Parts: sequence; structure tokens; C-alpha cells
Amino acid sequence: MLITTTAPVVVIASGDETADDFFDSFRAMEGSEAYQEYEEFETIRTFAVSQTQEAGELDSQQRAQFAAVEETMITFEQAYEQSEDGEYEESLETAESVEDTIEVLAQYEETQATLASLALARFYEDLAVGLRDEAEDADHTPTQVELLSMTATAYERANRPDVAAQFNQEAEQRDAEYEAAVERIDDSEDTAQTFLESCTDCDSVGSALAGLTNPVSTFEQYQQAQTAVTEMQTAESDSTNHGLSDRTDEIQELGGTVNNAWLSLLVASVTVLLGYGIVLGVVSTALFVRIFAWKRTYDKAQVGSVVTVGDTNA
Repeated sequence: MLITTTAPVVVIASGDETADDFFDSFRAMEGSEAYQEYEEFETIRTFAVSQTQEAGELDSQQRAQFAAVEETMITFEQAYEQSEDGEYEESLETAESVEDTIEVLAQYEETQATLASLALARFYEDLAVGLRDEAEDADHTPTQVELLSMTATAYERANRPDVAAQFNQEAEQRDAEYEAAVERIDDSEDTAQTFLESCTDCDSVGSALAGLTNPVSTFEQYQQAQTAVTEMQTAESDSTNHGLSDRTDEIQELGGTVNNAWLSLLVASVTVLLGYGIVLGVVSTALFVRIFAWKRTYDKAQVGSVVTVGDTNA
């Protein structure tokens, strides 16, 4: 019987179970791996077998006690098997139900309840190790945060509050990192969309040049594209690091469009630079030719002046 509610559990016997019925039930539990590993439960089982052998006809109090023992042991074995199968979240939930059945058992037999509580505390600690390992292997940050929180819960129930606090802190830190990453991704996508909306003619080099009434503004568009490309690269890294596969596909598609625009603007910018370089080269060459012509004229004038002065002296 799996009980998932957090409300107090009340074990109610059907009213017709006999001592032999409970005896057979407890005998059938012999050899269980759960009770062999957590020997407190084997002690409880052995004691219950002995009690049912000597009980004779059961009154309502005895019947309720044996029912509580049986329910506690069955539920614990279920939690154990779930843990062995790697179903740690389900196991933690079932273990919490074991606590409830132990509370009921304590109403009838304090010693057995204490033994069950000791075994359950050890089980919680072992369960915490499994949850911790699963959290370390998780690629999806929200899943990892959930597993870390469950690890903290398991350690807390194992009476390890200091360790539980550490895992709670780690869960909060990872959650904060995740929230910051999602915010960066959203901002990066906004930046990319804004850029693409402002540069509708940037899908090719020709369009990038033709779409600009002032070619010099190509450089400004190129800087905007570079910013968008850098932010999209960061966004893709964030989505990959946090296991956001759905966002990664979306970012890669948008990033590809931005990269194409960036490449077009890069080539367009180089084209503009080359164009201005050629014009500047032509102007500079013409200017240099003119300067040299002026210099030759000046030199000839100077030579003529010297000859004239020489003839006068003669």
C-alpha cells in the first residue's frame, strides 16, 4: 500500500485478521534484501513472528499493532526497491509515508517504532547519496535543482542538518545561475531581433550596400551585428550549459540569420573601405603629380634666376 499524502496515517485492520494471518505475512517477509540490509527491520520482523505465535486470539489493540507493523515493513520495502531501481524521487515520497506508519506504530509499540526510525534514518542518508549522484549527472539545470533540493530533504530527514543546508545552498545557487542565464538568453534574442528589424536588407552583400543611402553607415550596422553575434554566442553557451535543448535550437536558428547578416556587412564594410582607399589613392596620386610638377617648375625658375645673375656680372 503506497500512501502519498502528508496527513497522519491511520492503519485500520479489516477486523477479521487472525494471529495466523499475521504470522504467515511476517514469515513470508523472511529473506527480504531490504530487511537484511537494514537489520532493524529484520529484528522487528522476528519479534513480530514470535508475538503472533504466542498471541492466540487477537483483540482490536493487538490487531491494530500487527497491522501497523505490517504496513510499516511493506511500505519500507517498497521505498527500498524504488531506490534500488533508481527511482529516487518516488522512493523519497514513499519513505515519507513510512514515517507516517511509524507514528501509528509508536502508539502501540514504542520499541519497534524506535528501531524502524533508526533504520529509516540510515535509509534516508543512503537515499541522499543516490539523489546527489543523480543531480551531478543531470544536464538540465531545473531538474538538477529539484534533485539537489530532494537531496537536502533526505539529509535533513537523516538528521544531518548541516549537510542538508549545504545542498539547499547549492540548489539556490544553481537556480540563481539558471535564472540569470535565462535572462541573458532573452536579452540576447531581443538584441538580435532588434538588429534584424533595423537591417532588413542585410541578407546579402549587394542588398547591404544597396539598402544604405549613406555607405559610411555600413560600419555602424556592422558594429551592431557584431554585438548581436557575440550575445547570441553567449546565449547558445548558456542554453547548452543548462540543458535547454528547446532554446538551443531556437537560438541556433536565430544566430544563423544574424551571422549571415554580419558576414554580409563585413564584406560590405571591406568593400566600402577599398572603394574609399581607391579614391584616396587616385586623389593622392594626382596631388603628388601636381606637387612634383610644381617642384620642377620651381627648380627651373631657380636655375634661370642664377644664370641671369651670372650674365649680368660678366
